[in-house]
Amino acid sequence: MHENEPLNEPLNEPTAAAHVPAAPLRSFVASLLRLWTLRGIGPVSPRHSTPILIGLSMLWLLLWVAIDWWDALPDPQFLIAGAPLLAWYALAILALAALLRWRSRPMPTIEAVLMLSLGLVPVPLCLAAGAAPYLSPLWLLGAIIAAAVYSLLYLARGLRAFTGEPQRVAAVAGIAFVAGFIWLTDALDVIPDVWASAEIEAAADNNDVEADAESLLFDQAARIDRALAAIGTDTSSSPRTFFLGFAGVGEQKVFAQEIGLASRVLSERYGMDGRGLSLINDERDLEGAPLASVSGLKYALRGLAARMNVDRDVLFLSISSHGAQEPAIAVSNSQLPLNDLTDEDLAEALSDSAIKWRVIIISACYAGGFVDSLKNPQTIVIAAAAADRTSFGCSNDRDLTYFGEAFYRDALPEARSLRDAFEKAKSAIALRERREHVDPSKPQAYFGTELEAKLGSMSARPP
Repeated sequence: MHENEPLNEPLNEPTAAAHVPAAPLRSFVASLLRLWTLRGIGPVSPRHSTPILIGLSMLWLLLWVAIDWWDALPDPQFLIAGAPLLAWYALAILALAALLRWRSRPMPTIEAVLMLSLGLVPVPLCLAAGAAPYLSPLWLLGAIIAAAVYSLLYLARGLRAFTGEPQRVAAVAGIAFVAGFIWLTDALDVIPDVWASAEIEAAADNNDVEADAESLLFDQAARIDRALAAIGTDTSSSPRTFFLGFAGVGEQKVFAQEIGLASRVLSERYGMDGRGLSLINDERDLEGAPLASVSGLKYALRGLAARMNVDRDVLFLSISSHGAQEPAIAVSNSQLPLNDLTDEDLAEALSDSAIKWRVIIISACYAGGFVDSLKNPQTIVIAAAAADRTSFGCSNDRDLTYFGEAFYRDALPEARSLRDAFEKAKSAIALRERREHVDPSKPQAYFGTELEAKLGSMSARPP
């Protein structure tokens, strides 16, 4: 097509009234403005058609982004992942233009049908963004019908102007295409959202976390089984010791580190020879050790019981976490849906395992609240604080809590017994708290007479 050749050449051919002056050529923009009001457009100048079509495309793109931003207020978040979906709509405009050109006789120029297709964009855009969210179903149906009638008239008038002939079939085919495109877009959920409210983005993140959490939690029984398989079944004729660690809060590394120390010190002191496992909440590593949870604790206790002589062997259960006055042990890890461990949960888990002899060491605020529900002659319970007191050192800038340092690191390795280690740790903690002018934590302990005697008769150190 030559630069000065009119787009609607059929309208410019000589007529019977050849003496009548030819209508002036209108620009693309002026023609489109008249078409939007369903008025005739006459001859259209092809000059600058390409820049105008590009500018019109950019205008609709910016309008969509602006509407999307407005809908995401008051706290819009930019989503680059939605941008590629805009290509779906660009392809639809090109497909509509090709369809209109293919169904029209005579065939209009590609610039003409592109202008018609781009000019139709505001109709479904305004219907989806401006009407659908606010109208009742009945009014929305009326708005859709009105938009369809308007679009049909718009295409019919535009195609007639560009070809000089009625193009009803092409106009109806165009409307059918638009309706089908809208239906398919909705069915496939191809919505190019480039802005989202903070609430929606957070909900999407939560959905991702929930999906990941389901897979992660489902894998925990297998992780515990693998750890238990390394222990094997005990066939010894003499009492043995076993270890189970529980680091409850994964957002602070101090608890995982304290359980690691407890495992090493108790194993060396009581000759556990690798007979144990630890349930660790540590957001730095979700793929290593089995995670700490109430269900995981119950499962691990049953697994250990199957490898123990529950009437003879001794379990050392070491817990490190935040605590609450209910009483409860805090259990959390990277937004996983975990429940706190209550005194009833712990007593039930131990009872279900049928492990008779157990040493339970709880490093947490208000840990003394667990003593009454756990104590019996075959049990020793050591708590870092009284039922109405907090303990100290549970911050992320520390390697161990005050209790962990005083009991596991300093007292237990050289103490004559658990009671001796507890008394030394209790004195050291009290001195430190007085020096720092904080309310004393008052560590508590209950020593079941039968278990204390049993531990005294067992070899204090591994051979």
